[in-house]
Amino acid sequence: MKALILAAGKGERLQPLTDYKPKAMLPVCNKPLIDYQIEMLRKHGIDEVAVVIGHLEKALKEHLNVKFYRDASISGTASAVYAAKDFIDDEFILLYGDVFFDGSINELTKTPNSMAVVQVEDVSRYGEVIFRDGKLVNIKEKSGSGSGFVNAGIYHFDPSILDFIEKTEESNRGEFELTDSIMMLNRSEKVRVVPVNGYWNDIGYPWDYIDANMYMLNKIGFSAGENTEIWSNATIRKPVVIGSDCKIKNCVIERSVVGDGCVIGEFSIVKRSIVMNKSKVPHLNYVADSVIAEGCNLGAGTKIANLRFDDANVKVTIKGKRIDSGRRKLGAFIGYNVKTGINVSIYPGVKIGSDSWIEAEVSVKKDVEKGSFVRN
Repeated sequence: MKALILAAGKGERLQPLTDYKPKAMLPVCNKPLIDYQIEMLRKHGIDEVAVVIGHLEKALKEHLNVKFYRDASISGTASAVYAAKDFIDDEFILLYGDVFFDGSINELTKTPNSMAVVQVEDVSRYGEVIFRDGKLVNIKEKSGSGSGFVNAGIYHFDPSILDFIEKTEESNRGEFELTDSIMMLNRSEKVRVVPVNGYWNDIGYPWDYIDANMYMLNKIGFSAGENTEIWSNATIRKPVVIGSDCKIKNCVIERSVVGDGCVIGEFSIVKRSIVMNKSKVPHLNYVADSVIAEGCNLGAGTKIANLRFDDANVKVTIKGKRIDSGRRKLGAFIGYNVKTGINVSIYPGVKIGSDSWIEAEVSVKKDVEKGSFVRN
């Protein structure tokens, strides 16, 4: 059996983490998300994998040795599948590129023209799937509430799905939605619904990305890469994953991921966070419930607040809208190659775009656009 992974999207809701890296290449405990997907497929006997690419495609091409199909329009999931129509000549597993799933799809692989669903406490963020006796009834796009089953973004199709994709019209969002194609298929031949068990995370928001890393941290426990120096007076509160060629000085690292070539320096604290490759948290820094992308340098005394003064949930601006993260504790999301001066303070839920510089003593209370120079 074949498998197709959709990884063409821009990942706008994950910015600035996707400024220079496609979402399928975002590292989860220092390994790209798409590697976990391919490993999961291979565990189920699926070796022939193709990837639909588009945004920042070079990174995927350099990393993977698979077949690639380019979705030039990047205009929806149905469009992405159709871009690989030459690959689809038999039954295949389809997987969305932002899905992290650690579980079994054995039943799905045995059930042609089927979709996987998972049970969640709140369906409002997802497309709720209504089914009866294992057969699809309806897919409600983000209109439900409360607990229920949602689309897991994992499917088993035969080539007939292409016929229905060809008939799919543009949605109100201006995209060609695979769920519309599936509902047409369902009217012709009942689509089977297969509940799956295991850890599932649709990494749509930056805090979802933190959650995926925290899950893998619990599985790994502790690891440190080659040529990493950990000082004897460093405090490591597991689970912690540290990459290669790092310097871990007299600091505190708690329940966090540190990438390759990083420095966590004297009297710095990193808690429940991800620090990507070649970033430095070198002196008297506080980083909690945050993500720092590659190539960043925090000036001495730079601190990231992770709790609102009024104790309310932290909100984050996503594509121009304020979104409630549902968390009391949430820090900042810092893009690539960001530099801060000494004693910079960053407020909860703030996003700092890549290639930005923050002058010393600045309090960053709102999002910073990519390539900005912020001064008092």
